[in-house]
Amino acid sequence: MKEKKWVVAKPAKGPVEKISAKLGILPITAELLVNRGINSTQDAEAFLCASLSDLPSPFLMKGMEEAVERLRRCVRKKEKIAVYGDYDVDGVTATSLLTGFLRALGCDVIYYIPDRFKEGYGINSQALRALKQKQVTLVISVDCGITAVDEVAQARALGMDFIVTDHHSFLGQLPEAVAVLNPRQTDCGYPGKEVAGVGVAFNLALALRRTLREEGFFETTAEPNMGDFLDLVSLGTVSDRVPVENVNRIMLKEGLKRMRSPKRPGLRALKDVSGIGDGIEIFDLGFRLGPRINAAGRLDSADKAVELLLSDSREEAFSLAKFLDERNSKRREIEEGILRDATRMLESVHGDTECNSLVLSSRKWHRGVVGIVASSIAGSYGKPAFLISVDENGVGRGSGRSFGGINIFSVLSKCEDLLMEFGGHAYAAGVTVLEEKIDLFRERFSEELEKSGQKPESRLNIDSEITLTSISDTLVSEIETLSPFGEGNPEPLFLSRAVRVMDQNLLRNQHVRFRVRKNGSVLNCIWFYASRKRLPEKIDLVFALRFNVRNGEREPRLFIKDARETSG
Repeated sequence: MKEKKWVVAKPAKGPVEKISAKLGILPITAELLVNRGINSTQDAEAFLCASLSDLPSPFLMKGMEEAVERLRRCVRKKEKIAVYGDYDVDGVTATSLLTGFLRALGCDVIYYIPDRFKEGYGINSQALRALKQKQVTLVISVDCGITAVDEVAQARALGMDFIVTDHHSFLGQLPEAVAVLNPRQTDCGYPGKEVAGVGVAFNLALALRRTLREEGFFETTAEPNMGDFLDLVSLGTVSDRVPVENVNRIMLKEGLKRMRSPKRPGLRALKDVSGIGDGIEIFDLGFRLGPRINAAGRLDSADKAVELLLSDSREEAFSLAKFLDERNSKRREIEEGILRDATRMLESVHGDTECNSLVLSSRKWHRGVVGIVASSIAGSYGKPAFLISVDENGVGRGSGRSFGGINIFSVLSKCEDLLMEFGGHAYAAGVTVLEEKIDLFRERFSEELEKSGQKPESRLNIDSEITLTSISDTLVSEIETLSPFGEGNPEPLFLSRAVRVMDQNLLRNQHVRFRVRKNGSVLNCIWFYASRKRLPEKIDLVFALRFNVRNGEREPRLFIKDARETSG
């Protein structure tokens, strides 16, 4: 990969000075706010003090009134409901949330998640017939269904009503359901356009609770605390990598608080087997808890993951968590094998040409994990990558991952005639394609990407250039008020130049721990998965600032993102 270009932000001084003075925060912190498009003291205060009371009304979402009206009839008449989900973390958490919420209301509710390998993604005819046989009268899809025009029509023909809740991009006709909840609809007034599938499900539950409360339903039934479901919202939101902005940031901020000491036995057990203590960060959700939930649907059935999140038994939860932990270890083994195979294949398929994208396929690859390997390949080679697993019938099912801000979904739409199916987001997508058309797809995707003019940005956006002497407990504490960080609200990065390196130690042959010194200030540093194992004596470095807690004491620590030898 090319060396990253360091780009230091240059915020306007006026807003920085005003925000710093009015709110009594450090100028560096005010710079961070302005870099995120927050230019007034009012907006800055709203950002720093955002709480659940700032969430928009769920009834702003198009279709919500119709969805709630149909659901409240189900609740009153004790009709049987099926929650139809997806097998990824967003789908599993959305399924668990809505199923758990409806059960708390006393509803007769079951859930259904299709088998990734036997049924594939989304609503299918066989599943609908099975639900009808179980006397289901209302099906609610979560994290899927936005393109299921024929399947929703079939459900109606079978005598079942349908509510679609989804967040994926879509083209063309919508299903003729009782209600379609998707904030991406052009005429939807809900401001949180980027909520995950679990966020849409949460809003439906929130709206239903409000309506039932107004009707006096909870005079005889215990009222669910919606805050108790934000643990699931935070896990699904982070794992689906939707932007941590506005609505998502508020829900995630509150959800993280609850994840530190979760009431849910399943999440307590999952934290234990993952080796996570009382503290928990977004990294833990996305890279430790999320993969274990995902492992169920990637290798087997996602039902075990839903059982874990709905379990009320400590013993059952621990047993299920151990099972998911073991499946996650197996998943890693499979991934490593595919990664080795794909890396060897690259030269023979793409040759020495400077291609703008990568498309690889094999009959040997496990379909459930190709997306993770595609992400690794995209990151390693600095370009979008698709990995496709071909079955015995010559049908390839694969996953694509973007790199450097390229919108692969828009490019895929130009390849639609070559694909049996496709869907997803700007940065992650799934495709189904016949084996004999994979070479054509590879060429077409490359051509359409070139026509689009999109180029990967190999750059590191830096918020501020600072000196080591300006780093303090106060600064790190103020940075924490901007959290949670993630897509759309990146963790602030800083640049310090010409610092001296001391006491280098290589950990596990991949991480570097050291100290830096300049003008009397000495600070501890850690560089995880360092691109260079030995640092020169004097360097410029880019880093995030966090507290390191040891023996009850907190001190600022530099988490290195990149480093270069100081020139001159």
